[in-house]
Amino acid sequence: MTVALGGGFNWLLKEYFKRQRPDIEALVEQGGYSFPSGHSMGSFILYGALAFAVFRLYDHRWSKFIGAAALLLLVLLIGLSRIYLGVHYPSDILGGFSAGGVWLAFSILVYTFIKGARPWRKISRA
Repeated sequence: MTVALGGGFNWLLKEYFKRQRPDIEALVEQGGYSFPSGHSMGSFILYGALAFAVFRLYDHRWSKFIGAAALLLLVLLIGLSRIYLGVHYPSDILGGFSAGGVWLAFSILVYTFIKGARPWRKISRA
């Protein structure tokens, strides 16, 4: 639900800013507005939520570190691929990461409020 609602948030931002895509020879055709990057925002939300789950579910410090680092690398590579393909400016990617971070933080706060737990505490396995 977090990712789906994040997609709606991305649509609202694109409609507000209405920034045109780069005027270069892109490797793929992409319609719609450019800012913020939906792929960057969506990947930040999805893989950020998975990193949150990794930190909550795993006990071993190295498991947390390796899991979070792998997910972070994936998010960065997705952002770079959008620039490489010629469909986004670097600022679109940073805007997508920023908006995704805001949405992810909001989602985690809502989740923890509903669960009645602090975000940094581990989930109890009853």
